[in-house]
Amino acid sequence: MTKLSKRLESLAKFVLKNDRVVDVGCDHGYLSIFLVENNLAKKVVASDINPNALNMAINNIKKRNLKIETVLSDGLNNIDMHDINTIIISGMGTATILHILANHEKMKNVNKLIIQSNNDHELLRKSISKMGYFLTDEKYIKDKDKWYITSLFIKSDKVNTKKELEWGLLNNVQYNKYLIDKEQNILKKIPLGHFKIKLSKYFKIRKLKKAISR
Repeated sequence: MTKLSKRLESLAKFVLKNDRVVDVGCDHGYLSIFLVENNLAKKVVASDINPNALNMAINNIKKRNLKIETVLSDGLNNIDMHDINTIIISGMGTATILHILANHEKMKNVNKLIIQSNNDHELLRKSISKMGYFLTDEKYIKDKDKWYITSLFIKSDKVNTKKELEWGLLNNVQYNKYLIDKEQNILKKIPLGHFKIKLSKYFKIRKLKKAISR
């Protein structure tokens, strides 16, 4: 059976039995393989823009004698999305992720997004919220000394609070401490002469601490 890294495992934990999933940017296909091997989803499609990565995924799938549809595609462009209700995207930056999700025609039947961005998490949350999705859960995973945020969005009329979109759900004590320490270290490195920037960062840290305390 395929064993996942902590980072990929956090994505799998948000998948439910009735989900019909497309794994965008599947790389070597380990997540897609894990979902099928463990019967965690109703359907899984593995997709990547890189033919070399996709060929590796195809070989890994064949080695395990599994039947998983694979598609060479730039985002969702070449994927038949008519019965897909869940999109998983990881290993990319927010700008690329939002570009993929901007394909509105392909997104019509998608009611669930499992996203793990490499950067700009505030922009990610706010942009996906504007698309009509509600941030219902987040997992903060430390894998090989690096923190990853895995966010679960569900199509809904519900709207997250401003603090939730700015900072996330902050449901991990270790991550919360890391986030405060990170912001305070940035504050220390701002030269004394840059008073306005320093003051702005100070108030940002105060807001973060207040959000965490709640």
